[in-house]
Amino acid sequence: MIKGKDGTVIPKVVIERLPRYYRYFDWLDNQGEKISSKNLGDLMGSSASQVRLDLSYFGDFGQQGYGYNIKKLKSELAKILRINSRTNTIIIGVGNVGRALTRYKPFSSSGIYISALFDIKPSIIGEMVNNIMVHDIKNLAEYVTVNNIEIAIMAVPKEIANEIASSLVKCGIKGILNFAPLDLDLRNKIPVENIHIIDKILALSFMIKERPE
Repeated sequence: MIKGKDGTVIPKVVIERLPRYYRYFDWLDNQGEKISSKNLGDLMGSSASQVRLDLSYFGDFGQQGYGYNIKKLKSELAKILRINSRTNTIIIGVGNVGRALTRYKPFSSSGIYISALFDIKPSIIGEMVNNIMVHDIKNLAEYVTVNNIEIAIMAVPKEIANEIASSLVKCGIKGILNFAPLDLDLRNKIPVENIHIIDKILALSFMIKERPE
């Protein structure tokens, strides 16, 4: 459980909204000095009261009758999200998804540094993918320890996903972003975000079909 400034447990949905808040404040920067909770709520697709509640977990940022200072809150959110610091990250699995992620430019602008790739295929060990070297998975534990790696992005087949995830936990990885097509079972040992693109597409497909004309 993660607690806020006042000791209250922060709901996971609030944590998941935090990067969106930062993204909007980054967009609003240089467009004005302040924004009201109502206008921010309109951008977020929520209410003014929800905005105030969400941000209150992290500090006392707003002023009644004034709203939120855009530059100040953007700076505070950047600190909370560690955007201006470096988060050492590795990618496990150098297939289509893994290779595509090495070209994802927002990583670097958000403080996410992809320092290495790992795979089990001998034919690609030592290969450079967008200036990032592919390492043998056998050397994972040593690399994580020596290079202070905090996050692992997994893009591996589902048959080996839980085994790889367990190895990452033993290596000292602090969080996993999982693109494998199953939910990892780590018994809450470390934070895990499971990314299932097909789930989003199927939900979108349903909404399109069921939407009233």
